[in-house]
Amino acid sequence: MPGTYDQGEDLTSYWEAVLQEDTRAYAHIHSHLHPVLFRYALAMLGDESLAEDAVQEVFIRVWYRKKETGSLRNVRAFFFIALRRQALNQLRGIRSMQILPGEEPDIEFSPEDIIIAAEQQTEQQLKLSQYLNQLPKRQKEVIYLRFYEELSYPEIAEIMKVNYQSVINLAHKAIAQLRNLMGQAPLWWLFFKVLT
Repeated sequence: MPGTYDQGEDLTSYWEAVLQEDTRAYAHIHSHLHPVLFRYALAMLGDESLAEDAVQEVFIRVWYRKKETGSLRNVRAFFFIALRRQALNQLRGIRSMQILPGEEPDIEFSPEDIIIAAEQQTEQQLKLSQYLNQLPKRQKEVIYLRFYEELSYPEIAEIMKVNYQSVINLAHKAIAQLRNLMGQAPLWWLFFKVLT
């Protein structure tokens, strides 16, 4: 869950040091981003070892291609984009071996991902994870990135390689569908972490 790292920290100065071969700066970026990138990879790939492989592959490739990459405006978004690309490539490879179907990453929400009031936690977690898993893949991905990783809509658009308005539309449709599925139940607890 968010909160395991400082999302507001600007990693640009560290990246500029990385461009000068500073391994400590890269270690800082790695320790800062690894937990959140691992969660995203795990959500897409559904397997801890595959997720860890994807994250490590991204960090290795970025280090060796840093000069080609040059300066970055948003280091965090750059790594999310690279990880998404890596995870999609892994999914394609797995599909070519006919292990998994589908074209888009299918993020699965688990009850552990959702913070809910203690007295209603078990029942609401189960219902919410069922409702979230009924959403189309791209809507689930937007909800995951926005409300569980707390990325901005422009960052999500960049990561998913869609325009800003598409992200807004996907989020709006997802929330509308959740409202429809949940009936009169309030949605505030879905976004409890974002509001606190």
